[in-house]
Amino acid sequence: MGAAVAQEGFDTPPLIVVIEDEPMVLSAYELMFEAWGYRFVGAVSATVALAKLAVLRSPPDFIVADYRLAEGQTGTQAICVLRQAFGHDIPGLLVTGETSIETLRDAASTGFPLLRKPISSRQLQDAVARGIATGF
Repeated sequence: MGAAVAQEGFDTPPLIVVIEDEPMVLSAYELMFEAWGYRFVGAVSATVALAKLAVLRSPPDFIVADYRLAEGQTGTQAICVLRQAFGHDIPGLLVTGETSIETLRDAASTGFPLLRKPISSRQLQDAVARGIATGF
């Protein structure tokens, strides 16, 4: 099991949900999170994530969502859909490759932590571990 997963209070490794509409990027996330010892669910939308989580019968412990998703959806909306479905504030963060000031301002105004692409694996690992530990 990866070093990042030495989380107190977890009988099983934390479950990370990543919502990302680019398949290659989603695959890279899967490789990283599984190498770090987390359980992983990847999805292109909140709807797909909910379907996969229903099969697992397990709520996520943390959500990572790309800010810009397909069909005009945002990562903020995706995180909120999962939170509503599970009835509590699941910690999460947004990632974006956007560079426009307006988009960055919008993403930053959501209240979710924001990481700008390209993101190092260490940045991501630290942000997720911190988010799980503190519930941000």
